Amino acid sequence: MLCFPPREDIPLRRSPLTEVICQVRFPPILRIGSEDPFEFQETIRARFPRLEMGYGVEIRLAQPEEESPSAKSLSRICRFRSRDGATIVSLGIDFYALSTRAYSHWGDFSDLLGFVSHAATTVYDLPYSTRIGLRYVNRLSLDNTRLTSVPEMLNVLRPELTSLLRVDCWDEPLEMLSRLLLSGQDGEKLTLRSGFQGEDQTFLLDFDYYVEQETPLDQVLTLAKRYHEVIYHAFRWCIREGQLTVFDPVVIEKET
Repeated sequence: MLCFPPREDIPLRRSPLTEVICQVRFPPILRIGSEDPFEFQETIRARFPRLEMGYGVEIRLAQPEEESPSAKSLSRICRFRSRDGATIVSLGIDFYALSTRAYSHWGDFSDLLGFVSHAATTVYDLPYSTRIGLRYVNRLSLDNTRLTSVPEMLNVLRPELTSLLRVDCWDEPLEMLSRLLLSGQDGEKLTLRSGFQGEDQTFLLDFDYYVEQETPLDQVLTLAKRYHEVIYHAFRWCIREGQLTVFDPVVIEKET
């Protein structure tokens, strides 16, 4: 069971957060793949006016008895972008998703998620979800930490996350990637991917909290809010005590 200490959600002026994604999966609906999404587009077009349509591709690595990898085209995916292109609604035969690279705070993202969820469930009469997931992708860099060296940047993180980068037998590692799967409550899971890219001098903190079971769609916002809180507490656990200041936190004065 997860037991990250609860922390106050503090806005950061130089946040390492690069993308937030919430995806809701449901049983496949052939109508979505066989007709253009006229009604869905009209429902969300005021906020997401830019339309892109394409097909997903599944890459399959070659097996020992095969000569080369294979690829097959998947069902159509429609993407509706905001005017600035930073926020996207994706719609496929068995999922809808909201993603943004311009995250400000949970309230704004939650409002958009409610708007998109209502549109999808109303237009397509969705029965229930089979998977609800919320993902936060962070990349620490010398730029957003305002530090001058990789060792200083790594010192921002808990040593449990960086121990393989601090070994006497080597220096200047080129790459490291780890994946930790943790059990949450009621069958939920948290995947924590962490890693280092020497070429870019960045450190990845990628949190994906999800549940894979039949869930009423009217619980999407409630679950997503709780997932957000768990992920934030996990992020704060990853940052060493006193090191959040490198991201220039916003000090909010409380009324007396």
